[in-house]
Amino acid sequence: MFKTRLMLASLTALAFAAPLAAQEQSRTKTYEGPNVSAIQTTTVNPDTGTATRDRSVTSTATGNTATSGAVRQRTGTGATVDVVQTGPRGNSRSFAGERTRTENGSTFEGTATGARGQSYGVAGSRSRDGQGNSQASQSVTNSAGEVIGSRSRATTRGDGQVNHSVSRSRPQGAKPPRGRRPRG
Repeated sequence: MFKTRLMLASLTALAFAAPLAAQEQSRTKTYEGPNVSAIQTTTVNPDTGTATRDRSVTSTATGNTATSGAVRQRTGTGATVDVVQTGPRGNSRSFAGERTRTENGSTFEGTATGARGQSYGVAGSRSRDGQGNSQASQSVTNSAGEVIGSRSRATTRGDGQVNHSVSRSRPQGAKPPRGRRPRG
């Protein structure tokens, strides 16, 4: 009898807690600095599989504002993503695509539109096996379907050795990618 009451109380607590845990959750961060003020709101809804992020940054000197909005939607086979960024002068660029899970990794197909209206195709894949070997590749094509940039990476493990290989290609005269700023 005691076990039944204790089990019933536990199950009742779980039944009431489950809907609460799956509710939409939202978080807002703000920043006020000497040069800019920023606000970012992130909302996640586990029931619908949707995550959104809205960000706005305003220059304190000029009052110009840059915004970005991103939506990720879970699907039965992966997820879709849509991102739109608008600069302080009103120029917009966007990125949209779908990631699809595969047996050992995932693939990605999407499109990007630059601030000057140029369109690009974006594709990628990544995979990993049970032995610690992995590969990833990305490519960007222009509106004529020509590959204008690509990158591939492979990591192999065997006999106590780890080998990494990376190859990149980009058009003649193209600027190298910007490095990431160190955090610290």
